[in-house]
Amino acid sequence: MKKIALGLLISSCLLTPSVFAKDYTQDDYQQIFQGDNQYKQQLALESLMLSGLNDPSLFDMVEAKLNASLPLATKKHPIEYSSWLAKGLGYSGNEKYRASLQAIVNGDYHRKLQKYAQEGLNNIDQFAIWNPILNDKSQYDANQPQQLNVLANALASSDLALKRMAAKQITNKRIYDEFILEKLAHQLTSLDLLKQDKLSIDTYAWIAKAIASSGNEKFKPVIANLAETAPEKKLRKYATKYIKTYY
Repeated sequence: MKKIALGLLISSCLLTPSVFAKDYTQDDYQQIFQGDNQYKQQLALESLMLSGLNDPSLFDMVEAKLNASLPLATKKHPIEYSSWLAKGLGYSGNEKYRASLQAIVNGDYHRKLQKYAQEGLNNIDQFAIWNPILNDKSQYDANQPQQLNVLANALASSDLALKRMAAKQITNKRIYDEFILEKLAHQLTSLDLLKQDKLSIDTYAWIAKAIASSGNEKFKPVIANLAETAPEKKLRKYATKYIKTYY
């Protein structure tokens, strides 16, 4: 399962719109996928990754768009569009969509599309685990929006790949609400999952980077303390770099 998670993180960087996605409500998604603007749909699909949403009525629309797109997926842009749909369909974590994705993997389609259909299959396995964590409303703060609660749940989880994905999204989308910065800082004071391995060190480095990139002086001592006391030398090195270039 760790290989699947790492593959998700690597491949998510290979097929990304040129600007960061906004946050959408269920109604926003419905409206977008009822329309024909493929670029808006790609942005919406990107945001689904850590949205916590898994309503079949939404993903049924994604599946319908995917199936309708396949006959046209013979040139660069149509292939890219179908690939986005295939990858995003897996964010549902729902087995009902496995057959559609498997048919692409087994069918006579472009290798890129088959690659992302396979990623969609891997996503189904991974998000079947992750979506319940993201959607655990017992951990939500009633004063915070869905987006921040989902990210907070991801950071509080025991899944390092999920923590890292959340930290990357916070950094890339510049989500610097103090509520989230507090959650990030808590992770760096506990370091409860830090081990002598690449994934855990990289995860906590991304959490540190997310705080540093905020430029919020209140949390600068957290990074300074990490630079001095982190038990892993490589993590101390990352923290030292971030404290010198506190954004």
